[in-house]
Amino acid sequence: MMTRREMNWKIIRSIIPILVLGAIIYYSKSLQPNYELEKPVLETTADDLIWRFQVDSAKDLLFQVVKVEGKVTGLDSLLVILDHKLICAPEPESALIVSIGDSITIKGRCIGYDDLLDEVRMDHVFLLE
Repeated sequence: MMTRREMNWKIIRSIIPILVLGAIIYYSKSLQPNYELEKPVLETTADDLIWRFQVDSAKDLLFQVVKVEGKVTGLDSLLVILDHKLICAPEPESALIVSIGDSITIKGRCIGYDDLLDEVRMDHVFLLE
């Protein structure tokens, strides 16, 4: 037969992993940066950003937040294309409501350059007013 003390210890022992897991989840969510609030390291046009990658002078912009102005030349269900060569993936929570031909200003993280297709890719993109 179990005593009250043994029963309480069993209950506490089963609750401890749940609390630890909750603390880990809370801590990992607080580590994710808010790209909408970050200050851009560069404010430029889409053509200039593409040119910087073409001449290989934009290595310092990789995984940095940049502010870009350009003309919408293509739309996909999940992507917006500026000036035919800047591929932008918006945040899942924010929908970019634009149409082809609009001149817009966006802010997002520059994630790479595809020299084969001559395209610059951005993610975590937000439309600026």
